[in-house]
Amino acid sequence: MPDVTTALSPETAAQLAEFARNCKAAARAVSLYPGQHPAIDASLERLVQTTARITVNGPVHLQVRQSALLVDGAGLPKPDASVSEFAQLLHRHLIGALTINVGADAASWRTLFLLLARTPEEIRADGGIAQLWKTAGGPSLDIQEINYAEVLRERKGTGATLDEIIDAALHGPVLDDEALETLLAILADPEKLNELVDRLEDLAKTHGTEARATAVIQMLQGLAARANEIPPEQLEKTIRGFGQVAGSLSVDEMMQLLAHRDDGGSLVGTVVEHMSDENIAQFIAGSIVAEGGASARLAHVFQALVPDMDRQRSLLALAQEKVADSPLGHEASFSELWGQVESMVTSYTDAKYVSDAYARELWSAQTKAIDLEYTNDDPPERIAAWLATVNDTALRTLDHQVLCDLLAIEQDPARWRDIAETTAAHAEDLARVGHFDQAWVLADRVIQEAQSHPDRSTHTAQILQRFGRGPFMKHVAAHLRTADDEAFARFERLCRAIGTPVIAPLAEALSAEQDARSRRRLRDVLIGFGAQGRDVVQQLMHAPNWEVRRTAAFLLREFGGAEGLKELIPLLSDNEPLVQREAVQGLVMNGSKDAAVILVQALETAGERVRETLAAELKSVRDQRASPLFCHLVRHLNRSKHPQVYLSAVEALGAFTDDEAVETLKDALHRGDFWAPLRTRKARSAAAAALRRIGTPPAIDALKAAAQHGSRGTRTAAREHIAGLS
Repeated sequence: MPDVTTALSPETAAQLAEFARNCKAAARAVSLYPGQHPAIDASLERLVQTTARITVNGPVHLQVRQSALLVDGAGLPKPDASVSEFAQLLHRHLIGALTINVGADAASWRTLFLLLARTPEEIRADGGIAQLWKTAGGPSLDIQEINYAEVLRERKGTGATLDEIIDAALHGPVLDDEALETLLAILADPEKLNELVDRLEDLAKTHGTEARATAVIQMLQGLAARANEIPPEQLEKTIRGFGQVAGSLSVDEMMQLLAHRDDGGSLVGTVVEHMSDENIAQFIAGSIVAEGGASARLAHVFQALVPDMDRQRSLLALAQEKVADSPLGHEASFSELWGQVESMVTSYTDAKYVSDAYARELWSAQTKAIDLEYTNDDPPERIAAWLATVNDTALRTLDHQVLCDLLAIEQDPARWRDIAETTAAHAEDLARVGHFDQAWVLADRVIQEAQSHPDRSTHTAQILQRFGRGPFMKHVAAHLRTADDEAFARFERLCRAIGTPVIAPLAEALSAEQDARSRRRLRDVLIGFGAQGRDVVQQLMHAPNWEVRRTAAFLLREFGGAEGLKELIPLLSDNEPLVQREAVQGLVMNGSKDAAVILVQALETAGERVRETLAAELKSVRDQRASPLFCHLVRHLNRSKHPQVYLSAVEALGAFTDDEAVETLKDALHRGDFWAPLRTRKARSAAAAALRRIGTPPAIDALKAAAQHGSRGTRTAAREHIAGLS
């Protein structure tokens, strides 16, 4: 990057420092506080007031360096910490230039800071900061993104090539010294200049005419930032060279160029004013040949370029010669065609398209020259109200409303499908930048309109399924942390409408989420699928991500029933202890005889680590649903082979009060193995202790009966734990 050789005026430097401080404070508030926190509104309001002051004379163009911000190539006379930190934040997200236009509102700034709060890797994965801003932002801020990979790191040779210069002008970064020097040399060389025109023509064919106009405008803005360093004679050659480039543009591109005619810090106006007769005639002839005649747009542009009537006639004569040499000039009707062209471009009026009264008003307006800069008959509050109707928020709202209206009024199923797909694509873009509430509203509207017309059902499933993949579910968990109940209800309806294809991405989102509220909401949605989702969840048992496997085991447990229990068996020996734990809990909490049989069979082949995990889990379970499983384990488990698991099951039964638990412990208390007296003593003691913890009349009666009528070892164990009873 070039060194800063020009210092800003004290007033501009103070404004830039204040702007950077407010940006830094607002960015911190947006990233740290919840959405409705008053600190966010206060910091954004200060920033809006600051930007209103610095844009009072027009847009402000900031060039971003690694630790500095430049205004038209000039920087602060001395370093400022806030400016450096804000520049580093922008540079980290590959922002090479930032243009602040009039009307930047709080919502736009908040959207920008929400994007900047995300990691650069995440932003690049979603398409880059410039692409995301096209969706989330508005015309109040223009972002130029740096493309190091294609512009800086892939350069070969000593100078920037034509392709590199065009790519840098189209995508960023701001043209550096090397590229500017090369561009100046190209504009001064007729042969190279023709090659530049040809390359721009190729750009228009491959990327559209808007891309060519954008590239030309960005080149002029880049040169304008260094205009004071270019010698006068070289600057004159540069302006003439760009005049030739402008002569090759289409009508639409010239209109786009004229829209930037009065931009501050731009050479567009200078180039347009100094276009030679040859360049303008070439532009007119090229437009007439391309369109097969003159259009109203060409007439508007021609009168804007050449307001003088005498010069108009001479330029038309020159253009006629060029058109006559083209295939169009060899047609028999060329004379008649050219008469229509002259009539159109020299005396164009809208009168034939409007009413007589409106035509008189148009003619009257054209005869009056009013300097709007000095016309102050509208009060500030009225102007502010007008501007509010075209700010970023209003334009986004209009986009939203137009899509909803089109979904409602279109009756043809095929055209409705196209509108619904466009709506779905826009909703995906909104989700990519974190505007989930608006995205869910659009998705909800697609569902409602589809359900209201049966002939749309054939298209609905495919449209809705795209919501289940890609960015829509990628960031949904984070938004569910703060979404209100109404927004969550929309999201739940969307998931139900998508059906089982949404289960896998939701399970992956749940596995990675840490927030309790978001996890609970994701679980509620997934569990709501019930048996319908069991088959999909079973497929996740073999996922490479252990957190997904753990989530699948949890969901199978919540679905209930005996289906899918066998799928838990491999997870009992999973390498990840937390997956083992979830699988054990899935079997234990199922509480059925089938689960108990599976658990016993698994223990016969399991290793020591699995048995230890199972024993630890059995001790911690207190859910009444697990009682039948513990009873089955105590009655059927080989306690000589699995003594620790058996004792854990006996101890766990002490937390339940049902009759089956009491009867099972009663049998365990009387059971004995004469060849293993020590193990028998421990088992009887554990059963007696469990009955004592239950403490119900049937449990106490069982203890008393064992103390009086049991075998010697049974009486000893029972009396030990009944001694404290009155």
